[in-house]
Amino acid sequence: MMHIIIVMIFIAFASKVTALENCDILGSLEADPLKKTVPVKFEDLQYLKLIDACTEAIEIQDHHIGRYYLLRARGYLRSGSYEKAISDIKHSHDLGYAAATFAFATLHHFGEAMPKDLTRAEFLYKLAYSNGVKWAAQGLSILYKDISFSRYNLKLSHEWLEKF
Repeated sequence: MMHIIIVMIFIAFASKVTALENCDILGSLEADPLKKTVPVKFEDLQYLKLIDACTEAIEIQDHHIGRYYLLRARGYLRSGSYEKAISDIKHSHDLGYAAATFAFATLHHFGEAMPKDLTRAEFLYKLAYSNGVKWAAQGLSILYKDISFSRYNLKLSHEWLEKF
């Protein structure tokens, strides 16, 4: 009887670990300084598997939950479910996950899934950069090169690009 209990505990633990690992393996983001595996290009995402794996990982509620929301958002973006993606990115950002802050900045910057807000993008890029997301420097470089941005500044653009 004791062996059966031990086996059941092992199976339950192994399935939780598999869900967590699958979320990371299927959705790892290059810009994330806390990524656990090799990054997956956006066009290579297996979004249905990614969404399922990250949903399972979120249900486990461990201390990496911010990353799981961000990675699931990548699956939603790839599938075209923009409202769900924005919701997950915002939730991950609200949890303090720096790579999600960067993702939120890019959404505001490029305005593809939500209205463009360059001032908000600037603020979020700087916040992400200050929290270790070096890719935010490239975002700021692109932003300061944009002549439609009220703080257009080629010198700042170059300075931020050097930080990348």
